[in-house]
Amino acid sequence: MRSFWLSLLAAVAGGLLLRAAFPGPALWPLAFVGTGLVLCSLMHRSAGGALLVGLASGLSYYFPLIAWASLFLGPVPWSALSILSSLFWAGGAVLIALAYRRVTARWETGPKRLLLVPAAVAGLWTLREGIYSAWPYGGFAWGRVAQSQSASPFAELVSWLGLSGMGFVMVFLVALVLELGRSRARPLTWATAAAAILVVTAVPLFPTNTIGSARIAAVQGDTPEAAYFVEGDPGDVFLGHVNATRTIPDDADVDVILWPEGSIDLNPDASPGVRRTLDQLSDSYGAPIVANTVTVEPGETQADDRFFNSQFVWDAENGWGEQYDKKHPIPFGEYVPDRDFWYSLAPDLIGMIGRGYSPGERDSILEIGDIKAGTYICYDIVDDVLIRDAVLGGATVLFAPSNNADFGKTDEPAQQLAFARLRSMETGRSLVQASTVGMSAIYSPEGRTLAELPWYEPGVMIVDVPLADGMTPAVLLGRGIEITLGMLGLGLLIGAGSSKTQRMRDSATRIRLR
Repeated sequence: MRSFWLSLLAAVAGGLLLRAAFPGPALWPLAFVGTGLVLCSLMHRSAGGALLVGLASGLSYYFPLIAWASLFLGPVPWSALSILSSLFWAGGAVLIALAYRRVTARWETGPKRLLLVPAAVAGLWTLREGIYSAWPYGGFAWGRVAQSQSASPFAELVSWLGLSGMGFVMVFLVALVLELGRSRARPLTWATAAAAILVVTAVPLFPTNTIGSARIAAVQGDTPEAAYFVEGDPGDVFLGHVNATRTIPDDADVDVILWPEGSIDLNPDASPGVRRTLDQLSDSYGAPIVANTVTVEPGETQADDRFFNSQFVWDAENGWGEQYDKKHPIPFGEYVPDRDFWYSLAPDLIGMIGRGYSPGERDSILEIGDIKAGTYICYDIVDDVLIRDAVLGGATVLFAPSNNADFGKTDEPAQQLAFARLRSMETGRSLVQASTVGMSAIYSPEGRTLAELPWYEPGVMIVDVPLADGMTPAVLLGRGIEITLGMLGLGLLIGAGSSKTQRMRDSATRIRLR
C-alpha cells in the first residue's frame, strides 16, 4: 500500500481482526486475515511511517485484547501496558518494513524472493515476540499470534515447533501469499503454495508415551472474595473450597485433590482450624490436597521479609509437604519493580500494591506419590522456560492452579484456558487447571477436553488423568527454535542491507574508473 492513510486504516483493521481471533470471540481464521492486513500496511513504508503505522496496529490490537486489565486496577495500568506493548510492536514493524524494502530489492524476482522475503518477515515477527516475552521485568508473553490457534487445524504444530515456531509458520504463510500476489505468480506456483498450507494443517501431534493414570479431583470453590478488591471475611475463600471439596463422593478413590491459587486466605501456620480441616479432608478421602496460600520467609527485620505465592502439598499424616513458589509474579500486579521510581510517578496507584511477591526459587515439580506434577501458578502458564524445565525435569502431568477472580466475567479466563490447552499439546502432558471462579478444565496430552466446569459455580472435576513421559520436539529444542528463527530474520535483513551497500560501492567504483 503506497497511500499512508490506507496503510493506517489497514493497520488498525488488522489489529482489530487479529484480536478477534482470541477468546472471545475466538475466530481463529481472523488471525491470518489480520496479520495479512498488518503486513500490507508496512509495505512501501519508511522507518518513520512504519513506526506510526505499527503503533496504530499495536494499539488497536492490545487495548481490546487486554481490556480485562482495567477491571483490576483501573484504566491507568491497562493503558500503560497496552501502550508499552504497542511500542514493542511498532519497533518490530519498523524492522519488517525495512525487510520489505531491502530483501525485496536484493532479490527482486524468482523463487528466492518468494521464500526469503516471507522468511525475513516471519523471523522478525518472531524476534519481536521473543524479546517482549522476556523483557522488561520478565516480559509480557500474552498475545503471541500462535496463542490464537488453540482450536485451529494448526494447533498440533505446537508439539513440533512450540509457540514461537508455530507463530513463525503462520506469519510465513501469510507473507508468502502476499508475495505471490505482489509477484503475479503463475497458477502452478499458487497451487504449490496451497498444497504446502494443506500439508502444514495435516501435521499430526507428536506422540508421547502414556505410563498410567491418576484420579485427580480439581476443585473450583466459586469464591469472588479471592479478588483483590472484593470484600469478604477472612476464611471465606478457604471455606468455599472446603465446601466444594466435600461434594466429592466418599468412594471416589482419588489420588490427589487440587485447589486453585489463592484457595487458603488464612495462614495455616497461625490457624489450627485450617490445619485440622485440611487433615480431616485429606484423611476422609485418603488423598493429599495441593492447595495455595501466601508464605513468608523471615528476614533480619520485618521490612526484609519475603512473601511468596505458594502451592503446597498437605496430607493428614505428614502435614505440610512439598512446596512450589510462583516464579513469575506479575509486575505491577503482584509486585512493583523499581518501586521508588514508579511510586514517584503514580503514588496512589503504586500504593495500592502494598505487599510484593518475590520470584520463587524452588523446583516447580511437586512429587505426590508416583505423580510428578509440573506446577504453574496462573501467569506462569505463558512462560516457555518454566514449562520446558518442568517437563525436562520429569513431570508426568501439569497442574495450573489459578485465581481469576480479579478479572470477573471478562475474556481473560477464556484466553488463559486456551493457552493452557496449547501447553498440553506442546508438552504431550495432561493439564489440570483449577480456578477459584473459573474457567477450570482438564485436558489430555492431545489437547482433548476431559472435563470442564461453568465459571462462577462451585464444583469438582474428577477424572482419571493420563500420565505421560517422553519429549516432544518443542520441549527438546525449547527457545532454540525462537532464537534460530529470530536470528534468521535479522540475518536476512542485515545481509540484504550489506549487499545493497556493497552494490552501491561497486557502482561508484565503476563510475570513477570510466
